[in-house]
Amino acid sequence: MKLFQIIIYLTICGFAYTQTWVLEKELRLKDSTYFWTSDEWSQLYQWKDNTVWLQNSQSQQSFQETYKILSDISSVQPISGLRALIHSESQQMIGVVDNTLQLKEGLLAFFDFEFSSISHVAVSQRPDFIWLFDQYRERLILFNINTTQAIQIVDNCFGGLDEIQISQFFEFQQNLICVLSNGSFYEFDRNLTLKNKQQLATNTPVFGFENKLWIIQGKSIRKLNGDQPTNPVVLPLEEYQQLKVLQDRFYFQIGQKIMVFRLKM
Repeated sequence: MKLFQIIIYLTICGFAYTQTWVLEKELRLKDSTYFWTSDEWSQLYQWKDNTVWLQNSQSQQSFQETYKILSDISSVQPISGLRALIHSESQQMIGVVDNTLQLKEGLLAFFDFEFSSISHVAVSQRPDFIWLFDQYRERLILFNINTTQAIQIVDNCFGGLDEIQISQFFEFQQNLICVLSNGSFYEFDRNLTLKNKQQLATNTPVFGFENKLWIIQGKSIRKLNGDQPTNPVVLPLEEYQQLKVLQDRFYFQIGQKIMVFRLKM
């Protein structure tokens, strides 16, 4: 009996030991209501209305740029430490900026490519490609921003559902992940062929980490499919406004402060 108890104890200790949260740094927002993201170099992008701010981690310089033609910026998505994609849903435009926030090659207008209403954009690991979702046509598009051509197009990608509301839209392992507000989960491969579909609980956040997809459940996280740990991994903080998992870091926003953690498995 004692041997069995020792084995159980060592198993629990080993499991706890291999899951360690390390506070790496803290970042500051200009205002707690600003939108934000970070790139592979931990450079912090902030934006509100049509203005973007960037804290360059290499030179320690701060940059600010206002894009007058964009009345409202929907998202800023780093492509690398040197480039980022900006998207304005209201103006139906995108543009690529360098790490000083200067536009490269100007802005692209979706109307020029006969896209009706692009509501979501996601960058790809393939640097010249992005993913688009045309809300009006329920259409997924793989688009080359270098040649400005649609490479793949799939209509009725969610089976003709009424009033599609996408809560998450991102690439993982070169596959496109789409999570709807009702918890419907879709995974498409690089050719926009449906690979996986399942139903999650409503408003379940999904993210990629350690070459697996994970979900956030309350105050813990667990793998979405297969090889699940014996117990979920408890988050290091209980109260926060936002949690984003970017590259291999966990960003917790608390007011104007962002606490950056690493999870060592």
